[in-house]
Amino acid sequence: MQDRSPFILWRGDASRRAVALTFDDGPHPRDTPRVLDVLAKHDVRGTFHLVGRYAEQYPQLLREIHQCGHQLALHCYRHVPFPLENLSRLRTHLDLTRNIISQACGLAAETIKDLRPPYGAFNKKNLAHLTEWGYRLVMWTCIPPHWMQPVGWSIRQVTESLVPGAVIVLHDGHGHGRRVTEILEAVIPRIKSLGYEFVRVEEMWKQREQAAAAREAGPKS
Repeated sequence: MQDRSPFILWRGDASRRAVALTFDDGPHPRDTPRVLDVLAKHDVRGTFHLVGRYAEQYPQLLREIHQCGHQLALHCYRHVPFPLENLSRLRTHLDLTRNIISQACGLAAETIKDLRPPYGAFNKKNLAHLTEWGYRLVMWTCIPPHWMQPVGWSIRQVTESLVPGAVIVLHDGHGHGRRVTEILEAVIPRIKSLGYEFVRVEEMWKQREQAAAAREAGPKS
């Protein structure tokens, strides 16, 4: 589907050793600071896909995420699969979430457009409307179910699935913070040792677009 739609990011540029760490379901008053501390320790920038109703409760955490250099992106306002949402309500909730982030951090609302749907669920109708509303879908190459398995399994799944342009999903909400920080402490040094750089999702989009433009231009004579 990535090849058929320029508005879905499953993976970044496959020719660049870049990885995007992404975090869903926050912000959370306990878990998000834990994740931010580990990322700061390793000098890594990530992308946080936020839940609107929690963002509304904890605007100070949005500012902290932003001030640490991470990208603020969207997940939802309430955690309901998009195919089950009324389209009018879906747009209202997404725009509300975007405006909450915009107002908390002083960002232009239209620049907040990267969106991961809850459970990764969407259909063709959702995609058409989300694109029309100015959103871009962000999916993944790896999403270990760290909330229900030993930490070591998640660490192995992340490292074994590593490829250029990988998009990794973890969570900074619902009490998952301790496990996620353990995973990060293990995988970040490993990923760096293999010569990968960490980028935000917005940078991954740019890298993919540059690669596509280079392919279209073809070899120089």
